[in-house]
Amino acid sequence: MKSSLLSPPPHSAVLPLDDVSAGRRLTEGLLAVAAEHFRECGTSIPTTRRDAVVVAALVTTLASFAAAVARAHRFDVEGYKDFLVGYVGRAFEVESQRPVYDQ
Repeated sequence: MKSSLLSPPPHSAVLPLDDVSAGRRLTEGLLAVAAEHFRECGTSIPTTRRDAVVVAALVTTLASFAAAVARAHRFDVEGYKDFLVGYVGRAFEVESQRPVYDQ
């Protein structure tokens, strides 16, 4: 149920190039930190679950941060969730098309 007191979630309008570049740098930094942590601590996780543990940790972090943003800006939670699910789905589709490189 939407209330007039709640802000609408952000839309997916085109962002300025500087914002896109800053977002890409942040994404690369987060992936680098996750990879470093995985290299240092990943051996304690059984091989068959390592990728799932890393993905779950990153998703949980994103969900926690997104919920804090929604609360802070008084976004409609359901609308914001729909926006995020759609965005994550589109990002996944784009990234899944990239070539696989040996690690």
